[in-house]
This record gives sequence, structure tokens and C-alpha cells, in this order.
Amino acid sequence: MTSIPMQRERARVKPNVLALDLGGVVYLSWPNDEFHRRWSERCGCSPGLLAQQFWSGPHWALAELGQITPDECFAQVAERVGIPRDMVREVVVEAFASHPDEALARYVDGVRARGVTVAALTNNCLREAELFSMPELARLFDLAISSADSGLAKPDLAFYRHAEARLGAHGDKVVFLDDVSINVDGARELGWRAFQFTTTADAMKDVEAALFEGP
Repeated sequence: MTSIPMQRERARVKPNVLALDLGGVVYLSWPNDEFHRRWSERCGCSPGLLAQQFWSGPHWALAELGQITPDECFAQVAERVGIPRDMVREVVVEAFASHPDEALARYVDGVRARGVTVAALTNNCLREAELFSMPELARLFDLAISSADSGLAKPDLAFYRHAEARLGAHGDKVVFLDDVSINVDGARELGWRAFQFTTTADAMKDVEAALFEGP
């Protein structure tokens, strides 16, 4: 018969996976008003028009689900906005992948050193191999779970279940950071220990407590 203390010990098994969103978490860059003002001068249109024309259209969702390539998506944006395709790529990189959160990266390095598996969990038009071609991501993650590979995207619960299968971890064994509340809510529906990213300091406190402190 299993003793009560042993049963309690089993109930206290810690999470062993940390999953991180990329844009707005690992990267702090984001296409805000100042960003659109600056790029509108190069694109030859008003900031409001750029913000509306650049990010709207079905091609973004198709690319994130792997149904068209990033280049095909960028070509449609280029035609829509009237700028070269290479400029579209520049805008996207600066918008979502130009300001790595170095403080968070140092913390995540330490988390991995303590035996925790760290994964990217991202709605992204780039596939896992392409994400790992970026040095700042390759050094952080054991694997990258991208919507472009799975054909599923947050906050679809099927995407989180797909992630669980790849991670080999389920429910409260996964700690998750995302800056979008609906994505956090979706993860919590499956029992993940999910937190909405607001500041780096708060994120590190949340993760530390969930992974290493308390029952």
C-alpha cells in the first residue's frame, strides 16, 4: 500500500517544461504607433494606412497555418502596400524579432541548466527549422512548436494538445508565458500553469514560483 506521505510527494511533482511565446515575450519588439510612423515615411503612406493595409488580409493566417510560404505572404503584402517584398521582410523582422529580451534569455538559460525543457510555442509563418536558424532562439530552446508546422494555432485547444504530444508533458507539468490573454486562457483550459506576460521581472517571478517553489 502506498503511504500517505508518498502520495503527497507524488502530488507535488514539479512542472518539467517551460513554453514561451516569441513575439511580445522572447522578443520585446512590437509594431506600435511609433513603429508605424517611422516606417510610413519609408513606405510613402500615412501611419494609419500602413497599419491597416500591412497587417490585414487572409494571407497572414494562411502563412501562420503553413498553407502558403512566408515569401508568398510577403509578396501579397508588397502588392497590397506598394513596396518591395524585401522591405516587407524588413518590416516584419523589426516588428516582431528585433529586440530580444536579454534579461529573460539569461533567466531561461538558468532554467534549462536546472533540467527544465524549454520550448517555443508560437503562431508563426516560420517553421521550426527556420526558427532555429536564428542564433538567439537556437541557444534558448530545446524545440520550437510552430503553427506553420502543425496547421493549428493558439488559442485552438488542438494546438495545445499537439504541443503536449511533442513535449511529452501534459496539464500542470507545463508552465507557459504568452502576452495575449486569450492564448493564456486556452492553455489554462488544459490545466497548464499559464501566465500573461506583462513585464520581464513579473514573468520571471511567475515562472520561478511555478517551476521551483511551493507544492
